[in-house]
Amino acid sequence: MKQFSLISRIILSVIILSVPCIQADASSKEKPKRARDKSLNILTLGDSNGALPFGWVNQLRQIRTTDTIFNISISGNTIGYNNNGRTSLNTLANIGNHMEKAYAGLGRIDRIIIMLGTNDCKAVFSDSLQFVPGNMKMMIDEIRKIAREHKDKPVIYIVSPPPFGPDDMLEEKYKGGMERVTQLNRKLEILAGDESVIFIDAFRILSPVFRQLTADGVHLSAEGQRMIALIIQENLKHQDRVSP
Repeated sequence: MKQFSLISRIILSVIILSVPCIQADASSKEKPKRARDKSLNILTLGDSNGALPFGWVNQLRQIRTTDTIFNISISGNTIGYNNNGRTSLNTLANIGNHMEKAYAGLGRIDRIIIMLGTNDCKAVFSDSLQFVPGNMKMMIDEIRKIAREHKDKPVIYIVSPPPFGPDDMLEEKYKGGMERVTQLNRKLEILAGDESVIFIDAFRILSPVFRQLTADGVHLSAEGQRMIALIIQENLKHQDRVSP
């Protein structure tokens, strides 16, 4: 546990340094208080790391206790593939239903946090990796279209899918995953810039210590999930300060 505590402190320091600095101005002293007082409605879209009882979504709920988080994280979820032949695990194909469920449950959506891509990097999809950023773009376009229909304009975040462990840790279906997810995250960061959505580079922060945060090279421990939640929280806090 002492090792994990040290890792936590190091990563938290990196997180804080990674978030853009706020330029002081005449109104900046008032914004943090208003941000703290405002409860947000947040939609989360994820895979097994978000679906686990100790996963990053529930960790984020423990941090942001005044917000309402509507979680659609399903083990096996992809950005845009029928994983294991199941259309239900294709987030792009189901984004319309997901959004309508979220609006029915929340009324309005202030933030949308997407952490998907791990399963798109499975070996079975290796020949189609170049299509994943395009699938994410189509998903963002559809999210914005549905939000406009609800007279809504949520802030969208793409959280980079986390690292994979080395191949000797991985099941056959995930071998080579680290190389593929590294390539994917570069493309997702470019896409985020092109689409004016916020990219959260959890991959870069977690990579140096990932081996200590996973037992199987894919799913993070509770400590690792907490780290993802803290990384997201620092970015949400930044947006809280700069939003009107």
